[in-house]
This record gives sequence, structure tokens and C-alpha cells, in this order.
Amino acid sequence: MGFEAGAMISLAFVSHCWILFAMAPVFALGGIGMPALQSLTTRQVDADRQGQLQGVLAGLVSLAAVFGPLFFSFIYYSVRAAAGRA
Repeated sequence: MGFEAGAMISLAFVSHCWILFAMAPVFALGGIGMPALQSLTTRQVDADRQGQLQGVLAGLVSLAAVFGPLFFSFIYYSVRAAAGRA
């Protein structure tokens, strides 16, 4: 997840289009975060609670997919408006 966050932050400073393609492997490394988290958490839960754990994790991913873009679009709007005044 750190790779993905680092890649997203570095997107703000990209000045040439080819850099986006060069960063694709870094984004790909970010995609292994959730399966790794699931692997670590399944070891902490009994076998009869695995379904509940996977449901909670899937629910958290769904909430992040819904509220993440809303939250960061608000941040983008705020930063853009502040930068326009500077």
C-alpha cells in the first residue's frame, strides 16, 4: 500500500507524459497490498470466523471505494481553490 500511496503522491509532480508509463510498475506493486493484508489477518482468526473476517474486509474496501473519491475530490477542490488565490 505504501508503493501505491507513493505513486499517487508523485503523480502531482509529473511534468511529462512518459513518466506515467514509467511509474506503472510502482502502481502494480501497490496492488498486492490487500491480498497481503488478507493473508496476515486470516492467521489471527479461527477457522469458523473466516467468513466474517472476509466480509468485513470486503466491506471496508467497498466503503473506501465509495468515500475515497468523494473525500479526495473535496481535498482537490480545496487545494485548487487555494492555489488559484496565491
